[in-house]
Amino acid sequence: MQIVKMTKEHIPDILKVESECFSDPWSEAMFLEEISGKFSHYYVAEIEGEAIAYMGMWSLSGEGHITNVAVAGNHRRKGIAKSLIEHFIDIARKENLEFMTLEVRASNIAAISLYESFGFTQVGVRKKYYENSEDALLLTKFFGE
Repeated sequence: MQIVKMTKEHIPDILKVESECFSDPWSEAMFLEEISGKFSHYYVAEIEGEAIAYMGMWSLSGEGHITNVAVAGNHRRKGIAKSLIEHFIDIARKENLEFMTLEVRASNIAAISLYESFGFTQVGVRKKYYENSEDALLLTKFFGE
């Protein structure tokens, strides 16, 4: 597996991952906009040329906001999300970000545990954040403390 910058060539694979992982998946146009964004970082995990996972982050004014993390179902529990998060923490440190933040479904215990293993802590709740009225936990990892 290798982690590489997302390009438009990855988008067909990523759209499959996206539709498998999310009830309200992003469109091709949304990904094209994100990968061309001045403050966006999007990377994919590839196996034999196929993008099987991705992660995105906006980096602005010393802050990183993780937009998405998604891994194809048949590639989960193999350390791929962990590798992507490590890659983004490296980016955050290189850019001297003060913190990284993200929202995660309150019911997604596996993801919450993974983020907590990297030092993310809950700093808030966004009530009824998701389309099914589920709350989102706001998690943040602070740097330089």
